[in-house]
Amino acid sequence: MHPHEEGHGDGVQGLPTYVVLDTSGSMDPFERLLNDTLTEIVDTLYTSPKVSDFIHLSIVSFNTMPHVVLEMTEISQLTALPTVTCGGVTNFAPMFQLIRERIESDIPTLRGKGVAVLRPVVFLLTDGNPTDRPGGVWKDALTSLLDPDWRAHPRTITYGFGDASEAVLKQVSTLAAYIADDDRRDDNKNALASALNSLLNSLVASAVAQQLLVPEKVEGFKTVPLDFIDQ
Repeated sequence: MHPHEEGHGDGVQGLPTYVVLDTSGSMDPFERLLNDTLTEIVDTLYTSPKVSDFIHLSIVSFNTMPHVVLEMTEISQLTALPTVTCGGVTNFAPMFQLIRERIESDIPTLRGKGVAVLRPVVFLLTDGNPTDRPGGVWKDALTSLLDPDWRAHPRTITYGFGDASEAVLKQVSTLAAYIADDDRRDDNKNALASALNSLLNSLVASAVAQQLLVPEKVEGFKTVPLDFIDQ
């Protein structure tokens, strides 16, 4: 795992974490796997106070429109586990807009609870390319989300498989991007399972280290080199 630190502050540290799942129609065969894994992620946080005290989790699904599956509530107060359903197309712009809105709402709430909030992180899992029309609208929404002049702009990590493109993953990712190996590109079930397992391991390791840890490698995936202009 690679560490990525941010300035600390007063109070108990907390990492706002957004798990963003592509639930377009092409993901329909994997709906049960998605829901079973979401249950595992939530159960891990629920049964591990050290993890849930650090990882403040929100789950967002997106297809034609995005949906907040799990608000950034206290895991211990959950009365029902989140579920997702698949269908529609893969529109990125409304999803990026929603994540920015949620960050703007969630950070003051966490600070109000005495949390020293670290820079948010977004884990995006997708098997496709943006279907937004006109084609450039998703890039405008992404620019707004990652605007360096916005103090709360998140770090982003992506996992791509199926028809996902390296070019898109590069544009969306600020920390790391992983794309399924050639022999795994058509094996979406195993690729998705590996990505979700990597994500969960990253959350647990980050909580132990009290800082965001990015996977060095992901089984069945290759790392996409990112183009940095500056750090």
